[in-house]
Amino acid sequence: NFQKPDKIILQKATDFEAQFEFRPLEPGYAVTIGNALRRVLLSSLEGYAITGVKIEGVDHEFATIKGV
Repeated sequence: NFQKPDKIILQKATDFEAQFEFRPLEPGYAVTIGNALRRVLLSSLEGYAITGVKIEGVDHEFATIKGV
């Protein structure tokens, strides 16, 4: 039984950035959502691009994330 996120919370927003929280996510589903968001932003928002992602508790790009 696949569980979709039932909460999408806007944590904070400014003119240049926004922070969202999606939960709960099935293991591995965060990669799917992140890739879809990246593709949408890169293709449809002229002049904008994701330049970085910060995940709480992850120190570097090669770290493993428990449950993902």
